[in-house]
Amino acid sequence: MIDFTTLQLEHWIGLVFWPFIRILALLSAAPVFSATQVPIQVRVGLALLISVAIAPALPPMPAVHFLSGEGFILLIQQILIGTALGFAVTVIFSVIQFAGSVISLQMGLGFSSFFDPTTGVQVPTLSNFLNLLVLLLFMAMNGQLLVLVTLMRSFTLLPVTATLSLNPSAWHFLVEEGTIIFSLGLAISAPVLGTLVLVNIALGVLGKLAPQLNIFVIGFPILLGLGILALDVFMPAMTMIVRHLLNLSMDTAGQAMFLAARP
Repeated sequence: MIDFTTLQLEHWIGLVFWPFIRILALLSAAPVFSATQVPIQVRVGLALLISVAIAPALPPMPAVHFLSGEGFILLIQQILIGTALGFAVTVIFSVIQFAGSVISLQMGLGFSSFFDPTTGVQVPTLSNFLNLLVLLLFMAMNGQLLVLVTLMRSFTLLPVTATLSLNPSAWHFLVEEGTIIFSLGLAISAPVLGTLVLVNIALGVLGKLAPQLNIFVIGFPILLGLGILALDVFMPAMTMIVRHLLNLSMDTAGQAMFLAARP
């Protein structure tokens, strides 16, 4: 007859349970996995499958009673770490969405919005198109696999232990990195934005030289047509931009983990 204690049983369950919580938090915040089209049951099942698969390669898990204060601290830690890693990757799509919003406003498409399946909110049509394009490039570059690799590294840098103290500078760093959404978003939209600004200036001069022309009538199709043409010229650079944003997000996640693990 095989005998085992309650503490041993909790330890065996913890080998999968604690990684499962961190992985589920990441899948609930990271792009692709957190899409509203992905059912919660699929997300939970995928998190459980990954937890079972990587459990033998992870550092030893603590034998902690799940309903104790120490267990509650571990639970909150895993949720914070997983969500922070997911946030670091989501910056990619936030940058592109902001760039698309700025371009849409200048093209006169700011009033046209569509439901974005990636973020789950209403965004301008052009932003939704760019988001879907970036999503395809993200998956073509195996971005989802890089996210899982970063997750595996997190268990080494930030092991599951109640004595782990997360350095507050890591959260400050993530907040500061959020500012790149505006700087990189404007930098990405600059070529198209510059073209549209020049067209607006030309239309303004034309309106002064020929007041009988209805600039509002002819301006909208001109801005729309030139904006689409400028986007077509800009599209070949999108692969390089997404690759740079993907590397930046991985570096951000890695640096945040190093800062969080620093005493």
